[in-house]
Amino acid sequence: MVATVPQATVGFFGGAIADALGLRRAMILCDLLRAVFLGLIPPAIAFSDSVVFAFALALFAALCASVFNPARLAIVPSLVPAHRLASSNSLVYASDRVAEILGAVAGGLLVASIGDAAFYIDAMTFAVSGALLAFVHPSEQVAPVAFSARQLWADTIDGLRFIIRHELLFANTFVSLLAQLSVGVSNGLLAVLIFRRFAASDSVVGAQQFGVAEAAIAIGAVSMSLAYSMIARQQPKGRLLILGWLGYGLALIGVATAPTFELLLATLVVVGVMNVLFFVPNVTISQELTPPPLRGRVFGARISLLSLSWLPIVLLAGALADHVDVSLLIGVAGAFTIVVALVATQIRAVADVP
Repeated sequence: MVATVPQATVGFFGGAIADALGLRRAMILCDLLRAVFLGLIPPAIAFSDSVVFAFALALFAALCASVFNPARLAIVPSLVPAHRLASSNSLVYASDRVAEILGAVAGGLLVASIGDAAFYIDAMTFAVSGALLAFVHPSEQVAPVAFSARQLWADTIDGLRFIIRHELLFANTFVSLLAQLSVGVSNGLLAVLIFRRFAASDSVVGAQQFGVAEAAIAIGAVSMSLAYSMIARQQPKGRLLILGWLGYGLALIGVATAPTFELLLATLVVVGVMNVLFFVPNVTISQELTPPPLRGRVFGARISLLSLSWLPIVLLAGALADHVDVSLLIGVAGAFTIVVALVATQIRAVADVP
């Protein structure tokens, strides 16, 4: 909740803040602030019997992420040529997945070896990131604007209004939100499926298998990210987007019905592949349709809408999983995405994007 709620709520304003400060400046400031907040967690744990202060610091770090994330997506078009935008987005996505897996492994090893001091290492990575971002020079320099509560609210509304009034962007956003509801279900219930079906509720075996499952998804995502530029040259983005949703839905049905852990891993590789196939064209379409001064607030709104749509789905799926077979819930989620993808083939504003 500490990590997600800020993105779902304050995230609406995060993109507007990034636009107001300037995308690169906002990213550097967020990284430096996160370095400070995370570096303060060990003292907060050491000098307090309550975890409230530690969670408060984690909340502040999450608030910084709600500004950083839309800025990071919005700045890419000003760093690469237009014809390399899609391939660049795929490499950014691949780096995210690699960092998630390697970071989780490193985090576990650090906590096991140095305990709370692992947060100091985490803080240092954000400080290094902020320093490296100082060397990034966007080609499209948008001048910072006046920063006030009234202006921030107006800019946030501008981002939402632009999405609603732009036919292609609105159709893409609306259909994407529906198609990606299954992502919230699968992310929340995959661990439950593994623990119940393959680990026999053994916490040690389940943790190991879940780590391997996450790695399988990352392998698929990285592989597809490296191949995406070649595929994107041959297929329009609208078609790739729909194929990604169809493939993802079918893969989730495969996850729900996999009889062995080995087959589950093979299916999860496909999940990673399809994740890239719908994520990258989705981001690229939004970047191309949005003028530079509005990109931060548009991506902030889209990320927040996605997080808001996921929250009730994750809570509902978790509650149902105590009474309904988890594989059924994942399978139904996959089938729903397939239906959305088939409907999207009939929506020209989604399917016919070149």
